Amino acid sequence: PKVLLPLPWPPNCLPNFPCPFPYPQTVPPNSPCFPNCPPNLPTALPGLALDQPQQHPPSLPHTVRIFFPFLGSDSVILLKVKDSRTPAPSLPFFQAELWIKELTSVYDSRARERWRQIEEQKALALQLQSQRLQERERSVQDLVDLHLRVPLEKEIPVSVGPEGPERARPGQGDDEFPEITEEMEKEIKSLFRGGNQDEVLSEAFRLTITRKDIQTLNNLNWLNDEIINFYMNLLMERSKEKDLPAVHAFNTFFFTKLKTAGYQAVKRWTKKVDIFSVDLLLVPIHLGVHWCLAVVDFRKKTITYYDSMGGINSEACRILLQYLKQESLDKKRKEFDTNGWALLSKKSQEIPQQMNGSDCGMFACRYAECISKDKPINFTQQHMPYFRKRMAWEILHRKLL
Repeated sequence: PKVLLPLPWPPNCLPNFPCPFPYPQTVPPNSPCFPNCPPNLPTALPGLALDQPQQHPPSLPHTVRIFFPFLGSDSVILLKVKDSRTPAPSLPFFQAELWIKELTSVYDSRARERWRQIEEQKALALQLQSQRLQERERSVQDLVDLHLRVPLEKEIPVSVGPEGPERARPGQGDDEFPEITEEMEKEIKSLFRGGNQDEVLSEAFRLTITRKDIQTLNNLNWLNDEIINFYMNLLMERSKEKDLPAVHAFNTFFFTKLKTAGYQAVKRWTKKVDIFSVDLLLVPIHLGVHWCLAVVDFRKKTITYYDSMGGINSEACRILLQYLKQESLDKKRKEFDTNGWALLSKKSQEIPQQMNGSDCGMFACRYAECISKDKPINFTQQHMPYFRKRMAWEILHRKLL
């Protein structure tokens, strides 16, 4: 026979379950709880006897079996008990694998953008080069007409010079082409040989020249900013000698900064320099893929533009004249007198012209070297291999020949 115990309703273990009956009911003792008992259900409650308690995962639903006598001794009502425990926190927003994919995507996007910019610069370089070549082709006929029209004795005095640097010897009466000795040749060859590209070969003027920089002077490589800036400083150093005009050379980034950002961006560049106390200002100008030179001559009141491909750049001259006016107001507190000043661009017939697409930087440096000592510009394209070797030696030893 079954032993029935009184069961007060609702039981304490089921506080949220509504009571369907108005009077107490009974359940058999040791009524089984299946499949598992709730973790918070006690083993002995008034009017309720259960099996031995069992532990189970909190996420599983639980069922309690209760007997009611008026339904018959074997009648069963199944009650589904929902666990009252707080659910476990959800997983993080992203897993490690997703994070890696997202990071890779970001870097891929940046790489694509950088590649796009590189391609745009290449396209711009090709466009500028094409324009230069077209201008050069248009001027060929003018050059032919000039040589046919002007008698030989009236041509511009540009020295033909030797075919190679080895024929330019001081003993032959040409002081503009000092001899490169065998010992110097060995040093120069060692500079151009392969090695650690970051090896420092020369330091001066708060500038550092590495093997990578010096090798831009080899063969038909384009000169970089470091080489040109170092060479301009050598010209300034030499100008301290007696009987030479005083020279100040601007950094290769000066004109670009002045043109794009205005005077305020460069006014501190001459904080320790009085540009009005010198005779000449040398201004290297970089046009993306082409080097030129502008020269301010305070003695002659001229601003002259030198382009080894025959280009005319009146805008550059006007920008430099405006710079002089603003610099005078800022440093001297007075207006700059522009009366009598002339803005000039040398024509292709007046100065040596390059015959390839690689020596524009060399021509700009050679223009500056000749002008800085008040000498005629008397070199040609044929001299460039010699001057490349000579500049490498001069930069290595930090002195001009």
